[in-house]
Amino acid sequence: MRPAETHLDTYEAMARTYFGITGHATPLPGYDDTNVRIDTGNRKYVLRISDPETPLEVAELCDTAMEAAASAPFTTPRPIPVSDGSRTVVEARGTLVRLQTWVDGETYSHRGHPPSVARSIGQTAAHMVEALSHMETDVVRSDTWWDLRHAIETIDTFIVHLHSSAQRQTIRAVRRVLISEDLASLPQQVIHGDLNTGNLLLADDTVVGVIDFGDVRMSYRIAELAIACAYAMLGQDDPVTVANAACQGYREIADVAVCETRLLFPLILARLATSACVAATQADDNPQHHETEGDTWDLIERLITGDLAGMTDELAGALGGVPRAPHGSPTLLDTRNVLASSLSLSYTDPLTIVRGRGQYLFDERGRRFLDCVNNVAHVGHSNPVVNQAASDQMRVLNTNTRYLHPSIVRYADRLVASMPQQLDTVFVVNSGSEANELAIRLARTATGRFDVACIDHGYHGNTTTLVCVSPYKFNGPGGDGQPDWVHVLPSLDGYRESRYSGPSAPAHYATEAAAVLANASLSTLIVEALPGSAGQVVPAPGVLNAAYEAARERGALIIADEVQTGMGRVGAAFWAFDLADVEPDIVTIGKPAGNGHPLAAVITTRAIANAFDTGMEYFNTFGGNPVSAAVGNAVLDVMDQENLQEHALRVGNVLMDGLRELSTHHPSIGDVRGAGLFIGVELVVDRASRLPHPSLAAEVVEYAKTRGVLVSVDGPHRNVIKIKPPLVFDLHDAGRLVNAIEQGILARPSNT
Repeated sequence: MRPAETHLDTYEAMARTYFGITGHATPLPGYDDTNVRIDTGNRKYVLRISDPETPLEVAELCDTAMEAAASAPFTTPRPIPVSDGSRTVVEARGTLVRLQTWVDGETYSHRGHPPSVARSIGQTAAHMVEALSHMETDVVRSDTWWDLRHAIETIDTFIVHLHSSAQRQTIRAVRRVLISEDLASLPQQVIHGDLNTGNLLLADDTVVGVIDFGDVRMSYRIAELAIACAYAMLGQDDPVTVANAACQGYREIADVAVCETRLLFPLILARLATSACVAATQADDNPQHHETEGDTWDLIERLITGDLAGMTDELAGALGGVPRAPHGSPTLLDTRNVLASSLSLSYTDPLTIVRGRGQYLFDERGRRFLDCVNNVAHVGHSNPVVNQAASDQMRVLNTNTRYLHPSIVRYADRLVASMPQQLDTVFVVNSGSEANELAIRLARTATGRFDVACIDHGYHGNTTTLVCVSPYKFNGPGGDGQPDWVHVLPSLDGYRESRYSGPSAPAHYATEAAAVLANASLSTLIVEALPGSAGQVVPAPGVLNAAYEAARERGALIIADEVQTGMGRVGAAFWAFDLADVEPDIVTIGKPAGNGHPLAAVITTRAIANAFDTGMEYFNTFGGNPVSAAVGNAVLDVMDQENLQEHALRVGNVLMDGLRELSTHHPSIGDVRGAGLFIGVELVVDRASRLPHPSLAAEVVEYAKTRGVLVSVDGPHRNVIKIKPPLVFDLHDAGRLVNAIEQGILARPSNT
């Protein structure tokens, strides 16, 4: 615990009276003991005051371990004896007072947990094991919860103090791992027992000091490494790789029994579970009790939801063990034999994602990736408000949509309130494709015409009709070409088509669009205000208006496809079409509406909806069911409560500023464009020719993945890095993304 400032004179008197040391006292952090630095001007010491409940033999054991550790190749504290030669003063009320030498150095936690130190941490654990290996003791400590030999007992005792059923479920999963292992077979010896982030002192990437021997005890020998790994892994994007490096460092110094190689990973889980359970019992008045609590829970959840056998094997291999024989189960990539080969996966080495939270995704090894491209998780992966709303409603009712329910009416009202006044009627469906399919049916029925206009390189969904109105698909690999009832207007991309940029752009576009539609019997134009698959395009002012006007001159209705761009993503407006000051006749929404739950909607006028009421019943089994409606309302609630539209504008502006600054140093960045958190970075061979550079874009994406940053490419030339993260993406994330893109460009051998 941290000593009170008012008692510092008392501690100075203790040092002077008991140890003959006169100096100035400064409070230090501590978990159970009171720790004070005594500075004489020439030398520094640590005064440790333990409460009367600490047995003298425990204090003596810790001091003996400090002396034994003198043989290790790093600095450790040394006990300072009192005048009678003993190392501990026992005051009348039972308080134990000890003085130790000071060890200089910057702690691993203060340095921000650099993963480059991992190998040295493993070596340190091994040196400590060797230094203490000849110690013998029959001291039995009462604080058995820190002894991993008692981890199951600790869990059983303290699990009731955890704050939620979800936390208890996580810790029970750790317990199941532990009871399945033969921990009793492990070799035992005296260990330091607490090589944590605050007890390791660094110089560059090397551990040069170890402090705080207050947890010395007899325990599993390999627990020394397990504890060190557990703390080294905290806060890491790639925790298993960090532990792997620590294992390799340990193996360079110490011998490892076969059983230790297999049981290291379970003991890492045991230490994390112990820390989490004990922290739940501690008062909040000592920050030391909760300093790593958040990171501990983060790491436990990442590891326990991952591939436990794979991580066990990986660390066992790093310690020189032999992986278990394959049990015959297919790998996930093997399942491609039973899934359609046309299903696409991202990256050359595809990721297995098992968990998400906020703006992060986690794979089966607990690796954390910054998700910069997933506009499905609009308000953050696994948003607790959205999850709770879905769970609460699922416990009460979920059924088809033949019945009235207040949630769906409330949801429809809220969507209508965000739209232009004439858009007052809602159909709730399950996906963006379903919404766009229905929108085209509405337009065709209301106009009595069949033809559809779309924008070149546009994409609107995966149904037969929508592939036919998506040039991105029908003109792409495997496509059947343009149907005769589809009319393709020019791309809105002013970067690739200079005549569609600048003040004269609307006039040019209007002329060419009118020519395309001259003979069309047109029901509708379907268009994104910011075409995504076309390369995150931001049309020049007036160009989208010209497209609308050209279609309306042919009597067509306008479908604004907001599946990718809607619900505050563009920052300056809730819907992207508002950026151009246009008013569509039908609006479709999808991806962001359900934050990963299948939810979408069509919003239109009462007149168009009434025209669709031809006597043919429209029924959607799941569209707008009670759970979906609850989820939709919860997403809107989070948007409001967390001001995510304003946040998208602020962070997006900073991100685009950073990317544009980057472009001044890298001529391969031809264009940076976007609105809010809908951004494209177009990579080119050179700015003069504007030749697309798809290979560089692919390399940047793959490189960013190695840095824990997920982006993707799009556009007709596959040379535009698309950025559309969850809206909880923050300024720190923006800086990290800019750095990853720059390093990806620099990593190309020719840097072109």
